[in-house]
Amino acid sequence: MDGGTEFRFVGTNVPFLLRSWADPAEIEDTMKAAAASGINVIRAYPFEVRMSADPQGTFRHVMGPGNFNESAFKLADKAIQLANQYNIRLIIPFVDNYNYVGGYADWAAFRGKSASEFWTDATLKQDFKNFISYVLNRTNSYTNILYKDDKAIMAWQLGNELLSTDSWTSEMAAYTKSIDPNHLVGDGGYVRAQGIRTNAVNDANIDFIDPHIYSYHQVDMAAKLSEWRNTTAGKKPLIIGEFGDYSAAETEQLLGIVQSNGTSGAMYWGTMPHHKLGGWHWPPLNGWVYLRYPGFASGDWAEETAIVGKLRQYAYAMQGQSPPAWPAPAAPVMLPADSVHNLSWRGSAGAREYEIGRAQSASGPWTVIAANATDDVSVPRFYNDTVPLFDDTTAVPGTSYYYRVRAKSADGVASVYSNVIGPIMARDVIVVDNGGINYTETGTWGSSTLPGSYNGGSRYSSLAGSTARWQPNVTAPGYYSIFVRYPYHATSALNARYKIYHNGVFDSVSGIDQTVLADGKWRLIDTVYFAGGPSEYIELQAVGGSSANYRADAVLVEPRLFGDSFQRDGGVAGWTAPSGVWSTATDGTTVFKQSGTTGEAEAYAGPSVADAAVSAAVKAYDLSGANASAGLIARASADLSSFYTMRINYDTNKLQLYKKVSGVWTKLGETDFQASPGTWYLLRLELKGASIKAFVNGSIKLNVSDTALSAGYSGLRTYGQTVVFDNFHISAN
Repeated sequence: MDGGTEFRFVGTNVPFLLRSWADPAEIEDTMKAAAASGINVIRAYPFEVRMSADPQGTFRHVMGPGNFNESAFKLADKAIQLANQYNIRLIIPFVDNYNYVGGYADWAAFRGKSASEFWTDATLKQDFKNFISYVLNRTNSYTNILYKDDKAIMAWQLGNELLSTDSWTSEMAAYTKSIDPNHLVGDGGYVRAQGIRTNAVNDANIDFIDPHIYSYHQVDMAAKLSEWRNTTAGKKPLIIGEFGDYSAAETEQLLGIVQSNGTSGAMYWGTMPHHKLGGWHWPPLNGWVYLRYPGFASGDWAEETAIVGKLRQYAYAMQGQSPPAWPAPAAPVMLPADSVHNLSWRGSAGAREYEIGRAQSASGPWTVIAANATDDVSVPRFYNDTVPLFDDTTAVPGTSYYYRVRAKSADGVASVYSNVIGPIMARDVIVVDNGGINYTETGTWGSSTLPGSYNGGSRYSSLAGSTARWQPNVTAPGYYSIFVRYPYHATSALNARYKIYHNGVFDSVSGIDQTVLADGKWRLIDTVYFAGGPSEYIELQAVGGSSANYRADAVLVEPRLFGDSFQRDGGVAGWTAPSGVWSTATDGTTVFKQSGTTGEAEAYAGPSVADAAVSAAVKAYDLSGANASAGLIARASADLSSFYTMRINYDTNKLQLYKKVSGVWTKLGETDFQASPGTWYLLRLELKGASIKAFVNGSIKLNVSDTALSAGYSGLRTYGQTVVFDNFHISAN
């Protein structure tokens, strides 16, 4: 009941909501989009538990018995605060049956015990009760409200699809209720494996039953829904806790049965938010997809738009209403850019398309260069660079431009305009297309006309050893960013490898998933020094071993002041590191790691410059002590006695700007910033004359003026912690 009214709903599962690496902007996007769709209940995936196989730098909610990660729980605080703001109710499970994010077996492993002992061992049960107590009695750092008193939380679940014993379930349900009698409690049992247990129906401390059903279960959906309703009617509310992989027609059938037979609610698996750096978190699953509101043509092979429509229709119908028009989206955020071929923005919740404006002055006049652009690009969850969304093909080399964007709802209602970025100089670039001069192949390749192919055509191969080679033949030696393009297809290679030969050395860029960041976008894969001439090349090799197709389309090469993605075979070169312990390491791809944990560590590279934009992705592996921090340096003297630095202070949860002049430190500015070790942040420091601007993940955080330093080197700095860096770039500003 909600007051005097029966509470019925259509909701969704959001597996990325309570992740320890989540971003507040992504959390808010989740809440905003759900609210605009009539979705008023969200079920999160369980809290994370450290696993023995976790690599260094992995942070979970539970790091050990009684050891709970504060930065991860502050993200949970933010999710609950935003749920209140957008009138969303949350269902939160305590532990998982599986090991996707750690589960009950990992709780047992902390004590050196077997997974089965989790249900019976007194020490393990007490460990878990201590965790339940910590969660329920936690004070939200944003609202100052205890979790057990927070109205945004609809229910706790003991877990997700647990194969628990009746005695364990009753004991934990009673313990939860003893601390928090005001919220609902679900047993989280795996109904498909165990059926609806009599104990769960009869236990006074268990408030609802929530079975899961999917097409792949191969059961008669209508009969099973009727069976579950009959089993629980008059005893406990029934919620369909997960359903998915059904067609739009089957989804409507399921929701129609739920609405007509008195089931309290049904929750689709699952939905995804925008990615913080542009595009979408969007991992397709076999025959169905994670939904993106309001649905896109690229997902309609799995009826994405139609299913979103059905969920929205029944979400309002369960509340006795008809769906209203989609509301006007909020303004998107235009992200800083160094190339007119790689423009990006952080999308708006509920937006289907975008209008892009261009001008040669920040105040206009503006010309619309794209009226129906989309951001429906799939992005890997740990991607740490700006996501390519738009290529301004009409920009004239040698001309500087400003850009802005506005969003449009599914009903065509436009947002206000975004921030303005620029000026961005359009540069002369080299494009080598498949089939043209300076492109060669070995092995077996076929032709494709998939949408998004450059000039309408691309090539593909699944034969191991086949190669595609692009020779840019640059005439002006210098640093160049290398962009590759490939069309989208669900069966493309998940681990493509590019080899880059430049200036007598090789870079190997591996782990390129060609099912993401695709469909006509230029994806930055490396920045290297080209000495010039026909001997240098970029090569894609098909490694085979599956039916996946490696896709060879076009390569774009664009000049840059300096860059290093740390992909060189044999380690890095060109860096000066007077302090710290610097080396290459593997974190998804090859990264630059500083592993000293005491004092400062500094390294710099590239030319001495005055006005420049310096950027890099950073991830801390630990939190070692007072003022543990990591960030960028700019306008540094060769002896590093003077420089500007932008840093994330993980100890104080601040973003800070300092200057050091002849060894004397002065703080120029700081702002609150909730920093989470184990999470990638994209830092950017823009310097132009006296103006110094600091950005995190594309959003401006600090803007100061200072004239103490006019030019110098750029680089990286850490203090008191192990940190990895990726995609370091210096661009003209």
